[in-house]
Amino acid sequence: MNFTAQIILLLGGLALFLHGMNVMTDGLKAAAGSRMKSFLKGMTRNRWTSLVAGTGITAVIQSSSVTTVLAVGFVSAGLITFQSTLGIILGANLGTTITAQIIAFKITKASWLMIAAGFLASFLFKKPTIKNVGTILLGLGLVFLGMNVMSEATTPLKSYQPFIELMSGLDNYLYAILMGALFTALVQSSSATTGVVIILSMQGLLGIEAAIALILGANVGTCVTAVLSALGKPQDAMRVAVSHIFINVAGVLIWYAFIGQLANMVEFISADSARQVANAHTIFNAANTLLFIWFVKPLAKLVTWLVPEKKKAISKVFPELNDYYLEDIDIALELAQNSISKLGEKAFEIIRAGIPIALTGEEYQLIELRDKDILIDKGHAEILNFMQSIQSREISKEQTYILEQQIEAVNVLETAADMVTTTLVEAAEHRIEKRFKVSDVTIDKITTLHNMALNAFENALLEYQLIKKSETIDLHKDRFKQELQDLRLHLVERLSETETNRIEIYRFESEVLEGIRRLHALARRLKRKAG
Repeated sequence: MNFTAQIILLLGGLALFLHGMNVMTDGLKAAAGSRMKSFLKGMTRNRWTSLVAGTGITAVIQSSSVTTVLAVGFVSAGLITFQSTLGIILGANLGTTITAQIIAFKITKASWLMIAAGFLASFLFKKPTIKNVGTILLGLGLVFLGMNVMSEATTPLKSYQPFIELMSGLDNYLYAILMGALFTALVQSSSATTGVVIILSMQGLLGIEAAIALILGANVGTCVTAVLSALGKPQDAMRVAVSHIFINVAGVLIWYAFIGQLANMVEFISADSARQVANAHTIFNAANTLLFIWFVKPLAKLVTWLVPEKKKAISKVFPELNDYYLEDIDIALELAQNSISKLGEKAFEIIRAGIPIALTGEEYQLIELRDKDILIDKGHAEILNFMQSIQSREISKEQTYILEQQIEAVNVLETAADMVTTTLVEAAEHRIEKRFKVSDVTIDKITTLHNMALNAFENALLEYQLIKKSETIDLHKDRFKQELQDLRLHLVERLSETETNRIEIYRFESEVLEGIRRLHALARRLKRKAG
């Protein structure tokens, strides 16, 4: 046997298998679209619905890692609780068993036909549905082609004594589990381990008990992938990884003593070796899921204790805007939207306090306003940087449109806060320096107009946050313009008074008036972005 050639063939088959899984997952994700996100958000009312959601999504898109990213993203956005993700993770483990069942069909002879049909469908047709189905078929064909190549590579091993001795060593369950864990950690795919185990079983190189032990090891090895993917990522991602480790390792420890009984069970169900491995994989994950689903609440408390909240860095206004979420653009856009809403609330505090402080406030209050604006500027920069990262990815026309609306909205908020803390604060500093006062009558009139602008801005924010739809901004536009004109006439009439600093007071009042007009105009711009 040409050992080098067989190793190359085996590695090439494994590469085809892994690439096929990625292609198939991409096709399934595209076919599912944003519906899986809506499904996940609507199915996290309790542990059972979360379980169904995790199982369903993973079964459809054939990727537990994608399901995990979605779950972590929703936790960070405040849409679901961390406890809900445990049901989703358990469901994802159950959903991955579909992969083993598909592989066990052994339709490797049809691989070339699937590849050809899938390529033609994805290449020739413009309709997204047909293209996605073609991509799925192409990926599945590559998976079976990879299995076919690996099968060809392992056939000579039937008579290769060193390999036979290696396989006989797998009768030691602990050794087999460690081998399965190591291989899965190296290739970063438990599905690949399952595929190799099925091939070796079909070749008669592996007994069912050793195959089960390797599958158990794959469930431990896949935890390495989860931990590596969570390093340097948000706290919620690390909690999910720790939960994954706990559930999978505990499940393996429970089943370690029952490998023989599980082997007897799957041999009774089916005489086909590939089907036996797939069924063992399904029974193991299904049993673990049904066991651990009852302990979701205490497990959530344990993991929260093991991975406590980090103190938020002062320099980071929105720590949730992490590149980890760029793995799913819809989640990234949702997090950006959530951060813009939070920035809007911070900006509204400045807008609400700015005019009263400009009219009658002390110098220390002006300094506090500017300090708040520094936070707005930082948040504005963080959101724009995150959006730049989104824009650098491949995104759809719809996602591009949403991104453009978000960029405009965040710029409106930053402009509004800046206008208050620069133009109006400078005018107020001049008022304090010259020691003049605005009359009570004028303050009342300005306050009335300011309240109208505030109401417009608050309604625009609520609409942007999808809390309520409002038409009051447009309906009150003419009323605002009339009040603004009346106030301008009032200021002009007061020019004839002979009090000290009358011209400087008039200029100050006019600047405040202009600031309120700009705030109302910015509110209308923000409303258009919400609509």
